[in-house]
Amino acid sequence: MKPISSHVHMHNNRATLFLNDQPQSPVFYSLTDVPGGRWSWEELPQHNIRRFAAQGVMLFQLDLALDHLWFEDGSFSVETAQKQIRGVLEVRPDAAIFLRLHVRPPKWWMRKYPEENTTYFDGDSMPDLEGGFYRLLEEDAANPTRTSLASQKWREECGSAVGRFCREFSQTPEGDALAGVQVAGGVYGEWHYWGFISHEPDASVAMQRHFRNWLQDKYVDVSALQSAWNDPNISFETAAVPDKAAREHTSDGVFRDPQREMRLIDYYRCQHECVAESIIFFARAVKESWPRPIVTGAFYGYFFSTFGRDAAGGHLEVGRVLDSPHVDYLCGPAPYYPDVGGNGEAYRSRSILDACRLHGKLWLDEMDKIVSLPSVFLEEFKQSERDTVMNVRRNITFPHTRGTGFWFYDFGPSGMASARGKNATEHGSRGWWDTPAIQEDVGRVRALLQERFAQPYESDADVLCVFDTESYYHVGSVGSRDPIGVPLVNWMTLGFYRAGVVFDQVRMDDLERVDLSRYKVVAFMNTWKMTATQRRFIRDNVAQNGRHLVWNYAPAYTDGTRNDVSLMHDATQLQLQKIEIHGEAQIVSSAAGNVGMKWGVTAETVTPLFAVADEDAQPWAHFENTSHVAVARKSFENHTALYVALPSYDANLGKELMRHLPAHRYTNGEDVVYAGGGLLVVVSAEGGARRVTLRDGTIMNIEMGDGVSTRVLDARTGEILL
Repeated sequence: MKPISSHVHMHNNRATLFLNDQPQSPVFYSLTDVPGGRWSWEELPQHNIRRFAAQGVMLFQLDLALDHLWFEDGSFSVETAQKQIRGVLEVRPDAAIFLRLHVRPPKWWMRKYPEENTTYFDGDSMPDLEGGFYRLLEEDAANPTRTSLASQKWREECGSAVGRFCREFSQTPEGDALAGVQVAGGVYGEWHYWGFISHEPDASVAMQRHFRNWLQDKYVDVSALQSAWNDPNISFETAAVPDKAAREHTSDGVFRDPQREMRLIDYYRCQHECVAESIIFFARAVKESWPRPIVTGAFYGYFFSTFGRDAAGGHLEVGRVLDSPHVDYLCGPAPYYPDVGGNGEAYRSRSILDACRLHGKLWLDEMDKIVSLPSVFLEEFKQSERDTVMNVRRNITFPHTRGTGFWFYDFGPSGMASARGKNATEHGSRGWWDTPAIQEDVGRVRALLQERFAQPYESDADVLCVFDTESYYHVGSVGSRDPIGVPLVNWMTLGFYRAGVVFDQVRMDDLERVDLSRYKVVAFMNTWKMTATQRRFIRDNVAQNGRHLVWNYAPAYTDGTRNDVSLMHDATQLQLQKIEIHGEAQIVSSAAGNVGMKWGVTAETVTPLFAVADEDAQPWAHFENTSHVAVARKSFENHTALYVALPSYDANLGKELMRHLPAHRYTNGEDVVYAGGGLLVVVSAEGGARRVTLRDGTIMNIEMGDGVSTRVLDARTGEILL
């Protein structure tokens, strides 16, 4: 076998994986890290590798940790890595293999250097599990005993171990098949900060030292630090990581006031930059130690379904990672809420997908949702085999329409047992996609994706959603302190999927990279921080050519140095005012708006609140029992603006709003539609006859069958392909 050289670069308008200079459709099969399903040479994994190889899959991913390579007595061995690779090559000799390499230190290392571990402001770390046979990542989501991600000793010593692995493994025959390395760290290898969901990291000595060094680099002169923090007594030697009480406080409602809380903003930025730099550090270690070109990636760039804890442990420095030449792809599982996995629901990705493509990086979805098989009877996923086939088809065609790729992540029998809460083997052990009907459809879909992959990629979206990672530095995210971002980012966009439209997604920082000519609607979602340059770009370039702009909650309320409603006017060109409503803020639509809903986001008081105070705007909805306009539309010479004061935990709001906007609607029912890469995918929960309108106005009458259905059409001709 010729040693594999790999790289990712733009080809046919999408970020493309090349193996020995040949483009590859990014469809993978992956084993798990869970005991019972992780070792490729064992009976059940061999069975499932063989199943997917028979359907034409030649890209495989396997897990490996430094615990398997580097031992307490100082010895080092790549034998386990060799066995992992051989297990796949025995089934498919021409396979290209990616390793998910967990770069957290081995458990013996964490015991040896406890002073390097993460500590929490709200309690002690859990003791590590001892005895028995546990998954290495078993307690990651709690408050585990784990090395601080700010530890310089961890970086240096584990970085050296990663380099050693690459040098030694590359000299083995099995190393010839290695095409990529995914560096994995943080919670479940997904680069979330330890304990972030329910706890407050990181109070460790390592983080304290790192924070002070970071401040020194940022401010240089202590007087600049004192001015920014509004504290004449602070110094680089005394600046401390903010404690739990400071993190739970916001001085401007849900917002942090940068003139009073820059300490918090600085800390969170420091923490996120630290994590991003760790990813880049380990990816660079791989590239510089491997003798041939090799692809590197990481779980990073999550934006949807992050538990309202974005500042505490999300992925806010994705731009830094996307700009790095050492990282070729990002990846992540699909969102876990709201409404995912069920019949006819909208499958979607975790990331702001077009950000990756605009930076020439590949995105890979991890398909880790349990499906309904004869051996797995989950109450919440009671599906027939046919339903399962349709849902899997939906899941694996979506990435193609977005110009991305995916892998099947097979938790295997242990994952089934965990999901069911009992022994899965009583009905037989198998993989998550291990029935003939599912496998046959996987083969059909993979062949279609391979055929369409050879054609230039184009999105069929005429709606653009703009999101912002920077804004999360400026809002509280402790417990329920982010009552706006969670429903706006997750529920409203779910409504867009259900409206029969197709939309692209970008970060605020990438808006200037976008070809705006295709978009009729641009929806600014959580864009609460904007610079003067960004506000000017929107006025001069986005609010043009008859586009409809949708503004949510507090667009441009902060520029990073001050919070001011006048900045909102500068961005939106609407007259907006701050208002106060004590108790639950509810919005009711008027006859003019005909949104047909009443909504709010919380039973608590939300501040600040904003209302439209523009005489030339047409009111669509008011705050209940007030004269304050909550939703309004205004026509300008070159564009139309629609302002929405609050989101909702009801996805119907997004669907209803889209009904009033000039986006192309492929269907008028409840169907979910994806379109891109030459394919049009229609997902229905109920089946039956459907009227589908193509982009050129051609009307197609198609039969969806009985029950849940996923139909795949040629986006240009309407021919039913699957």
